[in-house]
Amino acid sequence: MNVLASFLLTGEYRPFAYWVFMQSMQPMLNQLNSTGNIKIVLIGGEVWSPLSAVMYASIYLATLVVFPYFLYELWLYIQPALYPHEERAVKKYLWVGLVLFYAGNLFGILIIYPTLFRFIAGLAQLLDVGQLFSVSSVVNTWIQIAFWTGVIFETPIVIAILSEICLLNPWTVAEYRPVVYAGALILIAAITPDTTLISTFLTFIPFVILLELGLVWSRRIVRKCPDIQRPRRRP
Repeated sequence: MNVLASFLLTGEYRPFAYWVFMQSMQPMLNQLNSTGNIKIVLIGGEVWSPLSAVMYASIYLATLVVFPYFLYELWLYIQPALYPHEERAVKKYLWVGLVLFYAGNLFGILIIYPTLFRFIAGLAQLLDVGQLFSVSSVVNTWIQIAFWTGVIFETPIVIAILSEICLLNPWTVAEYRPVVYAGALILIAAITPDTTLISTFLTFIPFVILLELGLVWSRRIVRKCPDIQRPRRRP
């Protein structure tokens, strides 16, 4: 079925998931190779690398397609264990969180990954070395960046839900903002796949924006929480 769908859409016997991957990669590869100074080639490298690349791309694309259903089943599983106010808080932001997860994936695929790839290609040009990329490594990095960026984009949803059930004080978080930023930067550096810190900072920037937006919204939510009050300014 995968091969048939690929043939109907592209006229080639190419797995659909790998075709989706190449649609995001090919314009950038063509642009870099058209300069004449950079030559980028995707190779198999190992015996099973092409198969691994197709399998990774297919599994991840299938995961993105069925993720709403998986989220729905997960919700049915945990719903009986929630208190009514917790259930209302999760239901309120469930689909917003789903949209943000997909938005994070697109941000990672369209912004972070091309920037990282261009940096690596430019560095190779400065060092006057050729670039041969293993296709399975390229796909694996593509998936990791997309997934973890999607997870990072859930930051305001986590803040909103914790605020709805009165477990998060936005003014306390704001007070310890440097510690939060430092911890987040270390965590993002640990989960991002490259060692150049390019993807780390490109992921950290939207995290900061989303965190600040989440805190702004949280201050409105916690007005109903009697135990959470805005601290008085010192004279």
